[in-house]
Amino acid sequence: MRSLEANHVYEAASRWVDGALRTDGSLFTPGKPIWSSQWLGELHERFLNNPDESQDAFIDKLERQLANSHPEVYQLMGEILYVYFLIVSTNNSDGEEETIKTVLGWAPAPVAIPPDLAAGLVSGLINPGQGFHAYRPFQVGFIIEFVEQWKQKSTDERALLLENPWEFKNFLHNIPLSSRLLSKGGNRYRMQREAILHLVFPDTFEVAISVDHKEKIAATFARLVTEPTDDLDRKLEQVRRGLEPEHGSGCYLFYEDPVKSLWENNGQKKRQPVSPPVDDPPAPKPPSDLQTLADKLLFDVEYLHEIEKLLDDKRQVIFQGPPGTGKTYVARELANCLSGSKERVRLVQFHPSYAYEDFVQGYRPALVSGQPGFKLTNGPLLEAAERARAEPEAKHFLVIDEINRGNLSKVFGELYFLLEYRDEEMRLLYADELFSLPDNLYIIGTMNTADRSIALVDLALRRRFHFVEFHPNTPPVQGLLRRWLEQNAPAMSWVADIVDRANEKLDDQQAAIGPSYFMKDGLNEEMLRLIWKHNVRPYIEEHLYGEHDRLGEFDLDTLRREAEQDGVADANGPTNADD
Repeated sequence: MRSLEANHVYEAASRWVDGALRTDGSLFTPGKPIWSSQWLGELHERFLNNPDESQDAFIDKLERQLANSHPEVYQLMGEILYVYFLIVSTNNSDGEEETIKTVLGWAPAPVAIPPDLAAGLVSGLINPGQGFHAYRPFQVGFIIEFVEQWKQKSTDERALLLENPWEFKNFLHNIPLSSRLLSKGGNRYRMQREAILHLVFPDTFEVAISVDHKEKIAATFARLVTEPTDDLDRKLEQVRRGLEPEHGSGCYLFYEDPVKSLWENNGQKKRQPVSPPVDDPPAPKPPSDLQTLADKLLFDVEYLHEIEKLLDDKRQVIFQGPPGTGKTYVARELANCLSGSKERVRLVQFHPSYAYEDFVQGYRPALVSGQPGFKLTNGPLLEAAERARAEPEAKHFLVIDEINRGNLSKVFGELYFLLEYRDEEMRLLYADELFSLPDNLYIIGTMNTADRSIALVDLALRRRFHFVEFHPNTPPVQGLLRRWLEQNAPAMSWVADIVDRANEKLDDQQAAIGPSYFMKDGLNEEMLRLIWKHNVRPYIEEHLYGEHDRLGEFDLDTLRREAEQDGVADANGPTNADD
């Protein structure tokens, strides 16, 4: 499964395996002991156990961390960066080479990158996406941690692992990450872990280094996995065998059409051609401006501009309204539009058992030095904050669905303060370092007003968020169903009259029936009856608990007759009592 166009990459990877993994040698100066436990240990202390959390550029922080190191340490870091860049296909290989040369140049007598190895940087294999570079310290740190623990194996043990791809993977995936940097970094290193698998065993493991992509591929082609296994790469091995007779055996099988378009779209073929194979293929672009988004949502654009102003003011808003009013859908679409990329939007959903340790940071079960234990792990809030901090020029969003279903004071903890004071720092519950919320991280919450737990939303939270109403009888949701039906199912326009009639009878803005139940492609009378019976009617029964004698008022046919009678009356005009 190796790329025939990237022989320089595989040759360089093979030299790394022979020089650094089989022995303690060197990529740039063969025979010189550079990848030794001694120099790896010094680098561990300087880089892994002394993370620089400033906002400076990676290279500036690295220079401070390595100041006054032994010359061998500078060379080792230069060679580690070479391995890090080796997988990357880019138009800026000169920039990668210059970064390595800069690090090598900190030594009193800098070594040079051999020309044949520099050629490996030119071709690369894949475009791993922004996350790979945004989390560079973690990717680089994983290489150090991996090789340092690898060196604890005997020469014979290493040789056996390098003969067996699956035993090698088992070792790689079960490394206990004990350093200060990686133990708090969540899974931000795992793309580098997958890259090592392919570089060391290119004929066994796929060029894909995105675990998310691997999971999507395995799920889409699950029918081809005939031998049950929990191992994701073994599933891909079976999928490849099943696809090759029809689609060929190229390295980029999973990133070429029609295979790529199938797993990207959950098994449905795309109508339009896709871009050339890269590991992190661009998703369909979100609407580029609010007017385009307003046209898509059938909203007044001024309403979206108003929400944008609210976000710019407090950085936090909550969309509140009854079920079916499109709160979550609009939140995600708006976040995608304002951020410019779906990759900058993270969605989480609160529930009664959700805690601070899930949302912010907490200890999770993990193997520690090969034994069951607990590891401090960042939650979605810290992960979103770190991604925003790594890309300060862009807007990043955290969408919290059903925010009022969580115990908010317990989930947010000291974040209540940071939500209001973005320029302040605080020490988090489980961390020694000070933390602040970046100014370019925005939060959109959604709140179901028909949920009784809304009473749990305290004034402290309300003061820190702007609240935006999503109710069927007020803009922008008012009239939305009618507008959608006129465009998509004009023969069913009378459904809007039925829903309006039902909401008049309910006479409760917080529990009104939203339009989203009915905004479905192919809506017809049969589908409407199913929706009413299995979605709308149970919702009304719950709202009218103790008033079962009223349920007859909400019979679909009854509501339709009443709506038609109202329509006839309106068409005939008001009755003149003097006639």
